[in-house]
Amino acid sequence: MFVKKMKKVPIVLVLIVSISCELIQNNENESNADSYSNPGILYEEAHNNCLNDEYVSDKNPSKIPSLAENPIGFLEPKEIDLADRCFPKPICDPHAVYRTINGSCNNLIFPIWGRSNSANTRIIEADYSDGKSQERRALSGNKLPNPRKIRTTLFPDVNKPALKYNLLFMQFGQLVAHDTELIFSKTVGSDGSPIVCCNPDDSTPEFLPPDCLQITIPKDEPGYSKNRCLSSQRATDTADLGCHIKPVRQQIGVTSFIDASLLYGSDEIIAHSLRTFSHGKLRRQIGPKGKSYLPNVKQATKECTVANDATVCYAAGDVRVNQHPNIAVATISLLRAHNLLCDDLKKINPEWDDERLYQEARRLLIAMYQHVVYYEFVPALLGKDYAKANKLLPLEKGYNMDYNEFLNPTTMTCFTGAAYRSLHSEIQGYMDLVNEARQVKSKIRLSDFFQRTDIVQRGDNFDSLTRGLLTQISQEQDQYYTSEVSEYLFRIPNKTVGSDLPSFDIARGRDFGIPSYNKFRKLCGLSEAKTFEDFTDQISKKNVDTLASLYEDPNDVDFYVGGMLEKLKPGSSLGHTFQCISGEMFFRWKFGDRFFYEFGNQTGSFRPDQLSEIRKSTLSLLVCMTSDIQSIQRNAFDVLSKHNPLVPCSSIPKLNLDPWREWRA
Repeated sequence: MFVKKMKKVPIVLVLIVSISCELIQNNENESNADSYSNPGILYEEAHNNCLNDEYVSDKNPSKIPSLAENPIGFLEPKEIDLADRCFPKPICDPHAVYRTINGSCNNLIFPIWGRSNSANTRIIEADYSDGKSQERRALSGNKLPNPRKIRTTLFPDVNKPALKYNLLFMQFGQLVAHDTELIFSKTVGSDGSPIVCCNPDDSTPEFLPPDCLQITIPKDEPGYSKNRCLSSQRATDTADLGCHIKPVRQQIGVTSFIDASLLYGSDEIIAHSLRTFSHGKLRRQIGPKGKSYLPNVKQATKECTVANDATVCYAAGDVRVNQHPNIAVATISLLRAHNLLCDDLKKINPEWDDERLYQEARRLLIAMYQHVVYYEFVPALLGKDYAKANKLLPLEKGYNMDYNEFLNPTTMTCFTGAAYRSLHSEIQGYMDLVNEARQVKSKIRLSDFFQRTDIVQRGDNFDSLTRGLLTQISQEQDQYYTSEVSEYLFRIPNKTVGSDLPSFDIARGRDFGIPSYNKFRKLCGLSEAKTFEDFTDQISKKNVDTLASLYEDPNDVDFYVGGMLEKLKPGSSLGHTFQCISGEMFFRWKFGDRFFYEFGNQTGSFRPDQLSEIRKSTLSLLVCMTSDIQSIQRNAFDVLSKHNPLVPCSSIPKLNLDPWREWRA
């Protein structure tokens, strides 16, 4: 329903697979990419032996900054909340049962927190060369190494499948990303003139303007072409909004909360445009077999890479819904779930009007979605032991009473600009279409379908793509990226090249003023590296040597680059610092959200009997209720195995909506 990559390990580790599957999981820290660029039988045997290994425990999980004792570099609340002064306070209804569309008034004391069209927060001091907005430089004052040079040196295309998770894990991760962060690009410079980052012939300007991401292709790069530009505009910030705080904060276009804004929208205009205003339902179009799909945009040629405006091109609460077919599949699933809930709620409460049905279905779907995030996704991403140690797992029963009105849940720059971008390495270059027998019937190339989602609505493709997400193994979270995103990102049909996502990620971190990897080591409880050699506690000697050849000083290393090279923590999909920052973000999204589904004593709290039903929610249930697939594994993020076999959809526990019935005298 709701995406990952492929690679190979050195023979020496394959031969000793019985020692530890964790060795294979982290082998990239010691291997030469060229040594396993071609699949080998021994690796396949080792991979299959480890694929469904028992959960790896973390016997000594660390604490996120908010729960750690005296974290070094952690900003004071007044600095974290600096951007509050840039936005007027809205008037709030303290008795509101439903969250607002734009996220305002979630916190009644700080009503801007988490609102769309506000600004990201920082939990660590920004690093700009001028103290305000100009990109970070090396300690020596020199420019930092070219992002493209770093990418081609450290982040090649090597096929290394994950050991446990399917593509659905990565795709759900993107769903959460689009739900909680959207940046806008600058269009005009400080002098009012348009910002030009690429010439009309696709070449890079000789001198990139400061409002452009500083990415160029080195002239000594094999296959160099002057007619290829990788730059783009920098993100809009508080200065563009007329608020002159130092340093700047980047503008955020969607709500920060885990609230399905990618379906419902983050402002009232979009939200209204997506509603039917009949029986609480969202607009749809009818596709094959009479199934519901997202409605079409008015002018498809403006939003998608299509020839005419009548071609399928979806409208949703988030503008990125057409980025590729699988994100469209995920959003369509949420649409179907909302409308199904409207039908079920209408049956038991026929007197409810459109507004009540819309709000109650939205409220319930958000709760189900939040439960899946914290019950299934967060433990897979961070590790179950780590999630438990940091209070991120849902309760088995009763209310959680720990809402913190002084904890800012606004999406953090270091999370969205670095740590969470690590999932980009999990992307697969080809997407499988799979039949009910779990046989791959066809594959589609990712770069052939950027901004082209009409394929979703052909024949049985929605269900085939859904089964593909459930069946296809993702790429490992590591330093390797499929060329479909490192060379062909957003490739225009009939073009031979596209953009470079990892280079873009590195440059975006500098745009956001994210400090160096060393700063996050200190914040997250590691020792500060005085020499490059000190990085070897988390990064392989081979990669540390490469870092030393690229950067002048250990304090120059980009957070994104260092974090991508860290060995994975036990049971986690992330290394130490990315786990730390991601854990902090999910902690804030949970305990800083007044409407979080588990909280009691709030105006939007569910009744105990309703909460018990919500806790039955699983991703496998959401997939089954919104598709025509007949069977599914219970642990929807895990690949099929003898421990996680296919079971009939009819055996998946369902919610009983009787607790939502309003009894009338």
